[in-house]
Amino acid sequence: ALLGVVFAFTRWKRTRWLRIAFQILLIGWLGLINGDMLSQAMWVGWAQSGLPLNNALGLICLTGVALILPITTGKNVYCAHICPHGAVQQLVRNRLPTRLRIPRRLEAMLRLLPVSLLIWVLFVAILPLPFSLVDIEPFDAWLWPITGIAALSVAIIGLVASLFVPMAYCRYGCPTGKLLDYLRATSHGRWTLRDTAGLVLLIVAVSLATF
Repeated sequence: ALLGVVFAFTRWKRTRWLRIAFQILLIGWLGLINGDMLSQAMWVGWAQSGLPLNNALGLICLTGVALILPITTGKNVYCAHICPHGAVQQLVRNRLPTRLRIPRRLEAMLRLLPVSLLIWVLFVAILPLPFSLVDIEPFDAWLWPITGIAALSVAIIGLVASLFVPMAYCRYGCPTGKLLDYLRATSHGRWTLRDTAGLVLLIVAVSLATF
């Protein structure tokens, strides 16, 4: 996480070979070896069962970094520089000679998908519904020995789509990334209605899930 923050706020990110080396490190260590990624399923689980201070302190610290930096700096550092799944999409983008152009109306509909998934997370957490939230995101697929078909399918479809539409999953499918984007301040450092809505959504999701 610390290296990701360094890349976000220094010139290192402009050095192509260094950026690629760091992305490969993220994919190998944080992704394939540890499987340490933030997700809605993890956060709802913490809200319902308590913070796993004994065995997941690193993820708790990573969550703090991911939530605080968008508010204080206006940058979604986690998605851009720490998430292994995002790193894969960055490496595969622009690898094909042509890109797929999405019609504006279809794009507008696709951009509603992460928001819809966040609303679904609220319903599952509040009611609670007998639904596994790991199935709506691809991050469980990185734990390949124990992954389920749903998470694996989301991962494969998202990565294949990213070959044709840069960062396709991040832009049109990731509820966790959308939540972090909501917490971002504007480029002028002002707190906006969007930021307030995102923060309220986070507070409601965490607090109601504890009942």
